[in-house]
Amino acid sequence: MKYLISLLFVLLFSNSIMAKTPDVKTFIPPQAFQYFNTVKLEGNRILPGFEYLYYFGGLIEQESCISLTHSKCWNPKSQLKTSRELGQGFGQLTKAFNKDGTIRFDALTDLRRANMSQLRELSWTNITQRPDLQIRAIVIMSKNNYKIFYMVRDNYERLAMADSAYNGGAGAVRKQRQLCSLRRGCDPQKWFGNLERMVVKSTRPIYGNRSADTINKEHVRYVLKIRMLKYKQYIH
Repeated sequence: MKYLISLLFVLLFSNSIMAKTPDVKTFIPPQAFQYFNTVKLEGNRILPGFEYLYYFGGLIEQESCISLTHSKCWNPKSQLKTSRELGQGFGQLTKAFNKDGTIRFDALTDLRRANMSQLRELSWTNITQRPDLQIRAIVIMSKNNYKIFYMVRDNYERLAMADSAYNGGAGAVRKQRQLCSLRRGCDPQKWFGNLERMVVKSTRPIYGNRSADTINKEHVRYVLKIRMLKYKQYIH
């Protein structure tokens, strides 16, 4: 009897936990809603006529949310910090360091220099206090990546490539396209089922059991296939 009671308790507790776990395909973190107007404003201004503005909802969620109920989810103070890397904000703008402490790359500074008229006020010292500029930076970066793959005919596949570039660099996507074009049955015009099968990044585990290759491919699939569609009714 004690065993049955214990088993019943475990089952009830497990069901309770499962019931409280939000569905990533439908649940929108409550703190996200206050930023939708800014996303729409910046998106429509920088990418007029872009049919996938709701993509930015999925991207911000992917970049900032450890979980959908985490305090830093859709939070301009979201941060990933290690001894070799610092990522900040909605889009995890990243500064990476060499072993000797020198800067290997600085995405925020480089982006600011290239877009001084729009991002003059953004810096590492104020980034967490300027969610508007964080969103502007995300849209500008995405626009730049989207333009790179102008030769891709299907806009959804082009967006997938731009998303891969956001996460892991446009150079890697170019290599994937090149490898794909040399392989029978692979279409360099398509990400899903084609470019995503090309391995150009390290497969060595870096975060848990996940490699740079796995992380990049998960990023595209999660943003485009799982997260972004629920934002369509709010960001358009």
